[in-house]
Amino acid sequence: MSAVVQVMDDDVVLLRAHGVRKSFGPVTVLDGVDLTLRAGRVDGLIGRNGAGKSTLVNVLTGRLPADEIELEVGGRRVDAHGPADALAAGIVAVPQELVMPMDMTVVEVVTFGAEPRRFGVLDLRRASREVRALFESMGLDIDPHARVSDLPVSWQRVVMVAQALHRRARVLILDEPTAAMNAEDCTRVLDVVRKVRNRGLAVLYISHRFDEVEDVCDRVTAMADGSVIDVLEAGEVTHARLVAAITGSDEPAQRGERRPGTVRADSPVLRMKAVTAPRVDEVDLVVRPGEIVGLAGLPGSGIGEVFQLISGRARLDEGSIHVGERAVTSPRRAGRLGIELLPASRADASLPGEPVLENLGLPALRRLSGALGFTTVPRLRRGVADVVRRLSLAPVVERRMWQLSGGNQQRVLVGAKLLAEPRFLLLEDPTVGVDVAARAELHQLLWSLADGGMGLVVGSSDVDELRELCDRIVAMRRGRIVAEWPAGGVTEQELLTAVTGSGVGKAAGTGTQKEG
Repeated sequence: MSAVVQVMDDDVVLLRAHGVRKSFGPVTVLDGVDLTLRAGRVDGLIGRNGAGKSTLVNVLTGRLPADEIELEVGGRRVDAHGPADALAAGIVAVPQELVMPMDMTVVEVVTFGAEPRRFGVLDLRRASREVRALFESMGLDIDPHARVSDLPVSWQRVVMVAQALHRRARVLILDEPTAAMNAEDCTRVLDVVRKVRNRGLAVLYISHRFDEVEDVCDRVTAMADGSVIDVLEAGEVTHARLVAAITGSDEPAQRGERRPGTVRADSPVLRMKAVTAPRVDEVDLVVRPGEIVGLAGLPGSGIGEVFQLISGRARLDEGSIHVGERAVTSPRRAGRLGIELLPASRADASLPGEPVLENLGLPALRRLSGALGFTTVPRLRRGVADVVRRLSLAPVVERRMWQLSGGNQQRVLVGAKLLAEPRFLLLEDPTVGVDVAARAELHQLLWSLADGGMGLVVGSSDVDELRELCDRIVAMRRGRIVAEWPAGGVTEQELLTAVTGSGVGKAAGTGTQKEG
């Protein structure tokens, strides 16, 4: 097991990339980037969406060829650099969107691709010993034989980190590792990052959460427009300096102001009445035209199930869901009634290998088809052109989805939903992995949709986002609605109290608490 628990010498340069350049046609996305990663250090990488962070990671991991690069790993020059070369050199990335077979066990995932074998087949006993020893060396208590699907999302990410260690990673790249996690899960992941650092690996930590960057990183590199614009050493990493590094100002990004009076007194655009289903218990929810309702809750609270029910993807046991006077009974019926769902996983909502234009147009085919099923092509073209203009997507329309930053991917996905001309929009964690500026732009877009009379429900793990974005916030726990407030009438502490179940009934303000 020495290969798994090996500790490397501190302060040794494990990766040096010099003069990295990459263009897509006339657009330069990396312009002479230099990056040095040392053993036993966590280097942060920050920047607005579109700064070039994702492209740099794709180059380092061999998924994307650079136009120019000088790359050394462990002091050795690397010339050929595809995914297999990167893995052989010890460069492993854990992406923001986890892609792994959820029906496999932990030991199967951790050893995948490097399984100990005996007589040509998996030596499960040896594999279990190796994985258990790996977890014990990091102070983790994870059952190697547990199903990945049964683990909380934070442990799933830890499993992927363990897979990297089992593959003898020397350089570990973590892309938004705590996206869509609550505070407890974030703490768990950050603890693992520190343990990985203490093993002597070089860690590249990409995040828009500046409090985490300040907490865990030894040095931070800031990027903008495909270039490195600042490097902050350990003693310089403060929240104010991080903001200044990517904005040019030490003032926090300004939040958008919501115009008052946009919620209409019309009949509800959506009504859930006494809805009961697996992991959902007698939920009542009303959304009016022009209203943005936020759903707050921990993993397992039932929010995901509510989204599935509203979009017709799950069946009710009891109760009803209506848009206007018509019941939601299936995904097809929900689509015809104007309900669109944007899931938290971008991979589930997009075609990563296809161009932006195809990702924009395909979801609209159903809504823009004539009676015989033929698309009204001029109408679709006009719609695509309008969305491209409205969301400022012109610079990226020829690129493939996987080549875009997280913020640009999210703008494309929102645009695709708008082409379907919805009356009602469901969004799960719409700004996960999105920088401050792009988040403000998305909020402005959602406010403009509400101003136009659309009803929206937003589920988010970000308490501050719900308080900023929504007209009303509904807290869920164990499948039930336990509290409700106007967005300006709830503090962060009150909201967290409601969703965790501590001190129920003690929340102040103008909201209502329910027994849960």
